Amino acid sequence: MAHPTQKEIAARTGFSIATVSRALAGSPLISARTRREVMACARETGYRDEVCREVAVIMPDIPYGAYFGTLLHQLQEELRRNRFVPVIFSTLELHVLEKMPFCGAISLLAHNGLEAYWGARHTIPLVCINTRPRHLDGIFTVGSNDVQGMRRAVGHLIQLGHRRIGRLGGGYSFGDRTNWNSYARDLAFRDLMAEHGLPAELRVAVEAQSVPEAVRQLLDMGVTAMILLNEGMELEAMHALRLLNVRVPEMLSVVGWSSDAVASFLEPSLTNLEQNYTELVRCGCEIFQKLLNGEPVAGDVLVDYRFRVRSSTAPPPGA
Repeated sequence: MAHPTQKEIAARTGFSIATVSRALAGSPLISARTRREVMACARETGYRDEVCREVAVIMPDIPYGAYFGTLLHQLQEELRRNRFVPVIFSTLELHVLEKMPFCGAISLLAHNGLEAYWGARHTIPLVCINTRPRHLDGIFTVGSNDVQGMRRAVGHLIQLGHRRIGRLGGGYSFGDRTNWNSYARDLAFRDLMAEHGLPAELRVAVEAQSVPEAVRQLLDMGVTAMILLNEGMELEAMHALRLLNVRVPEMLSVVGWSSDAVASFLEPSLTNLEQNYTELVRCGCEIFQKLLNGEPVAGDVLVDYRFRVRSSTAPPPGA
């Protein structure tokens, strides 16, 4: 499929080819009004820079460990295999996107929001991983299937005989609509509890208090099983249980969102849900390539979790 050229955009807008080129590259020499006109025409005509191979990878402004570090590494490898050049930006440097030429962008942000203004500011395609899409502007999402993942975890615990299942998470883990994964996990858990007539409010958010204090609060609620809702929380939580002299799984079963590289080496080894990073980035790059080529995209993609039963889960005490 042939894309419009800068020459065609120049003819449509009445600007010179040099002005169009500078506007599309975000040059500070071009006025905001001129740039808006050029970008509007580029969006309407489906213009793409066929030479550029640089891809803006947008990350949150936090240390890249656990989930983010693994996902970023896999995405970089996948982009390079497809002869793209990944350029990493945090949310603090988003203004740079308007000053440098990119063929497109992939967002790894944990919270929604970028998609809401992207179409009004940029002509290049955007693909979101684990954040909200915006199909009006041609923005699609590849996300982990949190409903499937939560069903696997809760179903396993219920099958073992647990009826008081608690959750430990961050401050945004319970009903935060701005967080794609946490919101879906929260809704899925509540639906499952309702299906089985079980309590859904046995939960503690780790905020001001330490992890051991949060774990103690959850234990005081009489839970027999605990789900750790966030990657990177498993080390502190398991250590806290040891400090509190809680034997896993004899006294408490634990399931956690965790990578196999961590879960398999804990003592006892952790029954875990792991995001399929390889498939997330493969599908994300596939949609990205289709958008660049002007090909139709069928829709958003949900990728199932890997669920592995290990030594941290067992029937509840007295069962």
